[in-house]
Amino acid sequence: MTIDSTIRKERLYANKDLMRENIMQCFGIGRHHLNRLLNTNAQGMTFPQYINDIRMEKADELITHHPEMTIAEIACEVGFTPANLREQFKRRYGITPSEYRENYHEFN
Repeated sequence: MTIDSTIRKERLYANKDLMRENIMQCFGIGRHHLNRLLNTNAQGMTFPQYINDIRMEKADELITHHPEMTIAEIACEVGFTPANLREQFKRRYGITPSEYRENYHEFN
């Protein structure tokens, strides 16, 4: 999917102010078309869920493979505030990003 590739390759997800309208304008598509694409290609996620899912993938990657980065740096790198990254991690994994990092290194 071209939109997904562009969001990932150009790191559009890293813009903490990214809005659906930005993507619609970038690709010259309407809200209905974008919603249909998300429904078909992103398991029916809403736009915020879809962007947060990408952000979480990237945060997971940075936390596990870049121990030199602080959690705050990682949050900024993927378009979250530190507090929002913590909240999203607790929701998804049941632990904080710091706990996640510690657990990852214990098992690898």
